[in-house]
Amino acid sequence: MHYVCIENNEVIGILGYEPNVPLSVSVQQITDEQNLQMQSGTHYFDIPSRTVVAFPGLVQEQRNQELANGQEREFLNSTDWKVMRHIRQKALGIPTSLSDAEYITLEQQRQAAAARIV
Repeated sequence: MHYVCIENNEVIGILGYEPNVPLSVSVQQITDEQNLQMQSGTHYFDIPSRTVVAFPGLVQEQRNQELANGQEREFLNSTDWKVMRHIRQKALGIPTSLSDAEYITLEQQRQAAAARIV
């Protein structure tokens, strides 16, 4: 079992043990499964009904897209240095760390990642 602590109409914590709280804090018991649903971000604790509720489909889709966008941006950010290094090495006329084929593959991957960001 888990316990949701509510004060001033806000969830102030979720605990894995029954807390001893001041009178200004109310406590609602939830199941381990409900806690996992909230931890995964697919559900939230609805204070008026005092239940765990699934986010509406549109909200969940937006959250999933934001997560995917973050992953694509991370890939782009983490490969910027490879692109810049290759361009600098080419400009200086020195051997490149990436072969031309590797560079083209990387740029194709980056273009695909950028296209997936909404």
